[in-house]
Amino acid sequence: MSQTNAIKHQLKLTDASAILQAEAGELVLLLGVTGSGKTTWLKRLAHLADMPKGLSLEAGEPVRMSFDQQPPIWLGQNVGEELCFGLKRQPELETLMACLQQWGLPELGLSSELKGLNRLQAIRLTLAGMALAKPALVLLDAPTDALSVETATILCKEISDWATDSNTIVVVASNRWHDWQPVASQIWVTSSVNELPQVKDNI
Repeated sequence: MSQTNAIKHQLKLTDASAILQAEAGELVLLLGVTGSGKTTWLKRLAHLADMPKGLSLEAGEPVRMSFDQQPPIWLGQNVGEELCFGLKRQPELETLMACLQQWGLPELGLSSELKGLNRLQAIRLTLAGMALAKPALVLLDAPTDALSVETATILCKEISDWATDSNTIVVVASNRWHDWQPVASQIWVTSSVNELPQVKDNI
């Protein structure tokens, strides 16, 4: 799944006493109990919510974010439109089909309807669209929480490999931490929306 970004971006969160930093190609797992602010922190990294006073963010562009929601909210009318939504330039047909193949969707065509996709197909299609955008930062909210452990393990490995190959920083918030622990390069633990997450020393 190699679509390398030439620029190696960084993600940096800073307050008066600490710095959280992720380099291009890293996969960061964001943990915390329910209600601790995992989704809020993802929104902040996407510039969709304000940072607390005294905390600063440095992140490359573009940023892509995905929430796990059923049924999915699609932006296009079919697979092809969904893949290309938001892109500045329409990719070649061969590029689009290769991307579907790389993300495990060889059964789909560009004219395939979106409403018939199962949960795993929907996640893979979202990831394929993100990959085409060549983002600096990808934010995923609970992408594997509703999948079987076996399926989640495979998808986590694929996302980690893509992050490395493409020099993309991926931050994943998940309640199923055991899905992501084997592939995470860092673990950040949040206990409050008002305080910088802490780095977990032992992964």
